[in-house]
Amino acid sequence: MRRLLLIMTTALVLLIGISTLISTVRAPQARAVIELNQVDLQLQLVPLKADPDLAEALASLDTRQIVEEAVTAYRTSRLPPEDKPEQQVKLGLLEVSRARTTQALTIWRTVEQRSAFYPVAQTLVALWQTPPRILNDAEPVIDQKLEGWYRATALTQLYRLQQRTDALRSQQADDRTLGYQTLGKLVLLNGLPLLGLLGGIGILVGWIGWRNRNPEPPSWSVPWRLETLWEGVVYWFAAFMVAGVMLARLSGALKLETLDPLSQALFTLASYGVLVAIGLGLLYVLVWQPYPESRKEFRFDVPPGTWQWAVGGWLAALPLVLSSSLLSSRLLGDGGGGNSLLGGIGSAESWLIRVVLFLTVAVAAPLFEETFFRGFVFPSLASHLSAPVAVVASASLFAIAHWSALEFLPLFALGTVLATIYHYTRSLVPCVLLHALWNGSTFAFLLLLGGK
Repeated sequence: MRRLLLIMTTALVLLIGISTLISTVRAPQARAVIELNQVDLQLQLVPLKADPDLAEALASLDTRQIVEEAVTAYRTSRLPPEDKPEQQVKLGLLEVSRARTTQALTIWRTVEQRSAFYPVAQTLVALWQTPPRILNDAEPVIDQKLEGWYRATALTQLYRLQQRTDALRSQQADDRTLGYQTLGKLVLLNGLPLLGLLGGIGILVGWIGWRNRNPEPPSWSVPWRLETLWEGVVYWFAAFMVAGVMLARLSGALKLETLDPLSQALFTLASYGVLVAIGLGLLYVLVWQPYPESRKEFRFDVPPGTWQWAVGGWLAALPLVLSSSLLSSRLLGDGGGGNSLLGGIGSAESWLIRVVLFLTVAVAAPLFEETFFRGFVFPSLASHLSAPVAVVASASLFAIAHWSALEFLPLFALGTVLATIYHYTRSLVPCVLLHALWNGSTFAFLLLLGGK
């Protein structure tokens, strides 16, 4: 009966899982918001072109090309429906900067009245129509809904119509200040990954020599059967699917999208906590309780060179993950789905919200996923297969568990590095640290990219 239940659950998980992955192939990429944030940052460099102190340094900066690329990005981006009103407002401002006022007015007038961006769309229509009008709450509406270059463009039009020379000068000074800050951001966002990429290539080359000079670690042996791995993986995937449906319904019942950002972040943390509890519960029932001696297999001791393994592994993963990301994007185009949490990190304004999200992605996720995929899945496979095959198989399951066609190859590359480190160190601590460094650096990148 137990075997029959396992077989039936496996068939159901495969059916739902395959259909889910296939559905993500055509789903909009969650990182589309991130790419548009990069576009918005580049726009904030435009005011610096007029600064005489930077005339020589920014001589090659083509502001017209930046605007044209931004228009193309916003026209072709497959954002979720809830982001469309904001996209329309920004696209209209890009069009007026190209002296295409008629097109901008047409775009703004398509913003639905029930949208949160309807007031700003109406304000912009009034400012650019012929003859222009200034609505009573024009300035606070622009301040509340727009940021960066878009806010500056709208306020500049407002101050010109109001003939507020001092306010216009102050706005231009603020634009230059924001441009300087943006220039520093872009140096960090582009320079640090490049340095890390070069360092990672060096680590990978050095790894080949290190591997040839050191003996292969002892073979793996775990007290539980291979069928225990089968049960653990299948039942966790099944529980993940069921919990996902239930949490989605709970989100709808609570009308989560209408709640404040902190409540949404806490719901995300609690949802992940439910999945962690299910996973640890399965490990307890299937492994830790029937095989008490198995607890020592989940090693959290600190081996020599822990930080070298963690930081070195992080660097080594960079070129592998970036190259596989490029390949994934080339294969899937604009589709592939992705982690919807990514866009929310960059837009988080409160430090409390950021702390909650950080706890989710950089603390809870590394601890549980390393315990399950490296502590349980990898040694279970390595006990019956060769270590290289176990590395590939466990990395594949790790990538599949994130349910995104776009992220499969990058996560497979990361999972390969993590499993390799566990194979050589026999400790989960370097893996947890590496995973936390990876998620934490991604978190910091998104904050820097989308920070207010």
